Amino acid sequence: MAYQQPYRAQSGSQQSHWYAPSATCNRSYMLAALRAGVIALVLLGILALIVLF
Repeated sequence: MAYQQPYRAQSGSQQSHWYAPSATCNRSYMLAALRAGVIALVLLGILALIVLF
């Protein structure tokens, strides 16, 4: 049982590294959404060209 206590303390401290500040997360999500929107628009444009011609 004494071996499990340091492991739990370590896993708890490691979880804090996964959480970035909210401003960084919001900015990265916004950039990802913008990139996905641009890709979607390009694909819709290509699809429209295929359908029209």
